[in-house]
Amino acid sequence: MIAMAGLARLGGSLRVRPGQQPAIVGGRPALAATLLRGQPPQTAAHHLPLLYSLCGQAHRLTAALAVDTALHGETPIDPNTQRMLEAETRREHVRRMLLEWPRLLGNPSVRPDLSLLHAWEHAPQQAMAAWLGESVAQWLERWDAEPFSALDEWSQRSDHWLAHALADCREDAHALQLPVHALSLAGNTQALQVVAAQLREASDFALHPVAFGLPCETGSWTRAREADPQRYASVWLRLGARLAELARLSLPQPAGLALGALALGPDEALAWSETSRGLLLHRVCLERMNAGVLIRDYQVIAPTEWNLHPHGALAQGLATMSAGDPATRRRAELLIAAFDPCIGFTLELEAVPSEDIIHA
Repeated sequence: MIAMAGLARLGGSLRVRPGQQPAIVGGRPALAATLLRGQPPQTAAHHLPLLYSLCGQAHRLTAALAVDTALHGETPIDPNTQRMLEAETRREHVRRMLLEWPRLLGNPSVRPDLSLLHAWEHAPQQAMAAWLGESVAQWLERWDAEPFSALDEWSQRSDHWLAHALADCREDAHALQLPVHALSLAGNTQALQVVAAQLREASDFALHPVAFGLPCETGSWTRAREADPQRYASVWLRLGARLAELARLSLPQPAGLALGALALGPDEALAWSETSRGLLLHRVCLERMNAGVLIRDYQVIAPTEWNLHPHGALAQGLATMSAGDPATRRRAELLIAAFDPCIGFTLELEAVPSEDIIHA
């Protein structure tokens, strides 16, 4: 058994190597099965948030939904569960923008007022309107109609530090054009069953998952409600999609994030939720013993596993950069801000001998 106190240290690490092959080294070990095998089903919702400390609420909710569905079949979604998922996603967007974006977008001297976190918890619509300098609904109406024009116009006229940061990085971030292979699994029963079969049959599938035969990306621009994810081909618009989602989640009745589960057979289920970084999947398989029901197998595919695929959009974007270009650091950090991996990373701008590369 892995000691609970050490779980937070097992999240893995990442080496980001622009202009090199491979461009992404490392990752997170697949520990869910090791941690949970032989345990009572209810332990999944308790232990996994400790292992996945970021978006821990989403892991708790998704684990509980997977287990309930495996035990009882189709499980209705509690409206309170939906609201908790939306609140954590909103909170995580705000935290990343306040704590990480000034540095990653190239404005490290900016010191956002962290006391704003209190306002975001208690009056999110008013807090968002203060950031935007206008009605949230009006801003979203323009964004939905034409994202680039809406973001460009707002970033040029607003006095908010975030608008200035987006305006300052626009040229570099918009020049980073990447094909969008959107992960579109939520609610797609046939595709979810295929992914579940791959999880069941290949122990390493969760480390480098694919869907529809492709490494897909997931994020605010690939939601189940998004009809045209391809329009977010630039990193600048991927960043804008995060801001737009924060605006949407600040509304009193936001368009809900996808949350659901699929019974795969007796004592087996797959559950999913849309988190701040993208789609989260949990698969559980139970077994009934004399001592009661226990977990036989458990797998998690977090959004970062999709986005860190060695042949995915993030890796492709990093690989095409020049390690010796003075602008590479800025562009790599913009990519990282857009995809927001949930594990720690080290940015390596000098080539490392191949024998020193250790793969996860």
